[in-house]
Amino acid sequence: MNKRGIPLMVVFASLLAACAIGYQARGNLSDVPGELRGKGFPGNSSGGGRFILADSDGRLQCDGQLSPPDISPNPGSCEGEAGKGIVRCNDGREVAVRWMAITCRSFEGGGEDKFGNRLIFRVDRKN
Repeated sequence: MNKRGIPLMVVFASLLAACAIGYQARGNLSDVPGELRGKGFPGNSSGGGRFILADSDGRLQCDGQLSPPDISPNPGSCEGEAGKGIVRCNDGREVAVRWMAITCRSFEGGGEDKFGNRLIFRVDRKN
């Protein structure tokens, strides 16, 4: 076997393993019936991340972009970290949100759009 190919195989295997571990996202918008569901994507080592939510029909889709934490009360632990973000939906709404880490594998947050419609969301790592 070519020795130069070994590092490439290790990187490929690591990426494949990372894709197998997923995060589920759930949320509710006060003016939309039913629960929104989707996926979460953790950010890089500095924190933050992204999640996507959609209604059961797939007509309403929202994309949440979360900045790295601006509050980190417990050095060395994710618990309690908090930050800001923005959620943009395909119906034109934008919701400024605040998020807070519950654990290193889950966070929750919420905010309101300009019409006072409330968004509440939670992202958890699947087992």
